[in-house]
Formats: sequence, structure tokens, C-alpha cells
Amino acid sequence: MSDRAVPEGEDAPGLTMSAGLYRLRRVSTTDFDPGDRFDAWRETAYSIADLEVPDAGEAELFGTKYAVRGTIGNFASHAGSVHRTIITPAARLSGALDAIIISLMAEGSVGLESPGGEQPITPTGRLVAYDATKAMRYHWSVGKEIYVVLPRIKALEAFGGELPGIVQPLDTIPLGVMVRDHMAALDLHAEHLDVKEMAVALDALHTLALLLLQRIGRGLGDREEPDPNALFLAAKRYIHANYNVVDLSPDAIARAVGCSRATLYRAFTHNGATIMDTVRDIRLSMSRRLIEAGTGRSISVIAYDCGFKDASSFGKQFRSRFGVSPRAWRHQFG
Repeated sequence: MSDRAVPEGEDAPGLTMSAGLYRLRRVSTTDFDPGDRFDAWRETAYSIADLEVPDAGEAELFGTKYAVRGTIGNFASHAGSVHRTIITPAARLSGALDAIIISLMAEGSVGLESPGGEQPITPTGRLVAYDATKAMRYHWSVGKEIYVVLPRIKALEAFGGELPGIVQPLDTIPLGVMVRDHMAALDLHAEHLDVKEMAVALDALHTLALLLLQRIGRGLGDREEPDPNALFLAAKRYIHANYNVVDLSPDAIARAVGCSRATLYRAFTHNGATIMDTVRDIRLSMSRRLIEAGTGRSISVIAYDCGFKDASSFGKQFRSRFGVSPRAWRHQFG
């Protein structure tokens, strides 16, 4: 992408669907005949990365995407099935992918496989930046990505140099949390905005995104520790998205939010909490909701679904927290 406004009728990286500035364009796999679906979807919905042919036995490809072009950059949302995309060395060298992506995994996760074999995972709720010029394979789960496409020159100028590593976490400071929330809100309300409203909202988002890159880059240069409040909120979001993982540990949470375990402990202490107490409290709250919902699942199944290793331990912790056993609590809502 060049460092200029995109003229009417001309597409930029991330938007193969031609549309006027600030006008929402939507496309779905259901728009195409089954026999032509893969090729049509590959041609229509992808430009930064190439969609790989599904493996034998994988579920049928499905997806929906909408995108908006602005004068500073672009905004898009993609939801769909398990799939893989790849940025080849040839595509990278062509200069056609000259963009920095700010990505929010609203649902699901993505693994990024570099030529060197590194495969970091971006989980649900995480806001990251990555460089579209780096050759890489993306392994997408069933889920939804909301993302901003920024001109690479403009983004790296704000950041103050190349992005370190494969992905750069962005929601470890309050401004990152604000950008993440703005992206989620625009995704939710985009179809209800007229062109003028979209222009104001999208330009504001792109300005905030560039300011965020500037702030993160300055912090890395100064070797500042991430803001403990933002880190605490990012960790809690990750726990909420992964409370059902039985072996959820401080190490796993620290890796997910992009900090050391010691830094994560300090962030929780700063907020008057501990990591594992927070994990336990979130699990107990979710189990109580499931019990109250009357799903018909047994207490043992609910315990396992909420990340507890066994029903006995779950029962003791539930009684300690709520004063009654899980079965007694169910009886109140039966």
C-alpha cells in the first residue's frame, strides 16, 4: 500500500472488494455456486494473503467478510471456518503487501508459522500488530478476526522502526485497550452507519491506531514495563476466554499477554489480586451460570467444562465461595 489516499474505484491491500470510500461492502461464501465457491472466495476475499486449498476431510469452507476503505487505511472483519492462508516470499518481494495489520481476534485463535518454525498463537481477545511483508503461514481456527490495515511506511514511522518478532502485542497499555474496544464497537455498528458517520469513526480509529503504535514503540525504546492496569485487564480477558482449559497456568497466561511471569504477578499484585485466585473466581462464576441455566448437564460435566480437574475439588471450592453445594444451588433454580 502506498502512503497516500486510495482513489475511488482502486483497491488497497486487504480489500479486493471494490467500493467507494467509507462505504461498507459485504461478501459471503454463500454468494457463489458450490462448484466455484473456493476459487471465487479466494479471489474475492483475499489479497494480503493467499487462501490455501483445504485438506481432505476438513469441514466445508464458509465465511463472511465486510470491508471499508478510508483515506488513512482500511477496516475489515472476517468470520469463517478453519482455514490456512500464506504470504509467500514472492508476494512479499513484489511490494503488493506493503501494510501493517492491527488484528483483534474477536473469536477463535490464529497460529502464525514463520519460515524459521516459530508458531506463536494469538488467542481470543488479543490485540496485536504484524507486518504483512513477512513471509508466513496463518492457521485460523473457526472464529472471527477484526482488523485494521495501515500503510506500512506510515505505521513504521509512528512505531519508530521495524516491529520486533512475528507479532507485537498492543493491548498492554490503556490506549491499546481503547483501540481494541473501538474496533469491536465499529464491527458491531458498522452496518448502521451512514457514509459521514463511518468516515468520522474510521478516521478516528486509524488516528488512534497510529498513536498506539507510536506509544508502544516509544515504550519499547525506553524499556518501560507494560502498564500494570492494562496488563491486568488483558490477562483477565484471556482467562475469561480460556477458563475451561484445565491446565491454565500463570506461564500460559503470561505468554498469551506478552510478558514475563514475574511482570504478570506484579500486575495482579498492583490490582490487589492473584493470578490463580482470579482463574478460580472466573471458573466458579461461569459454573454457577451454567447451573442456573438448567442445561441438564451433570455437576461433574459442568465442573470439567469450567476447567476443574475433578468434581470433588469443584464442590469444595463452590461451597466455600457460595455457601452451598453445587447441587443445592441447582435445587434453588430447579
